Amino acid sequence: MRIEGLTQHQVELLDTMWAIDEFEDMEEWMATLCRADRVEAQNLQRLVVLETFEDLLAKDGYPDAVMVIDKIRKL
Repeated sequence: MRIEGLTQHQVELLDTMWAIDEFEDMEEWMATLCRADRVEAQNLQRLVVLETFEDLLAKDGYPDAVMVIDKIRKL
């Protein structure tokens, strides 16, 4: 995964996040951050989730949508 346009601080936060293995450890680490960094880390976490979904959709396509379109074409 590659995310463009991040600040150096965001990259540092993400590097730390990638190094954490367990979700509970991530929550503990986030609790140590100042409010601004915690919000930034949460936003980055959401961004990674959205990028992952986007990658999966691009890889697997839209099988349900293709099935519906194929049914409509047969009418």
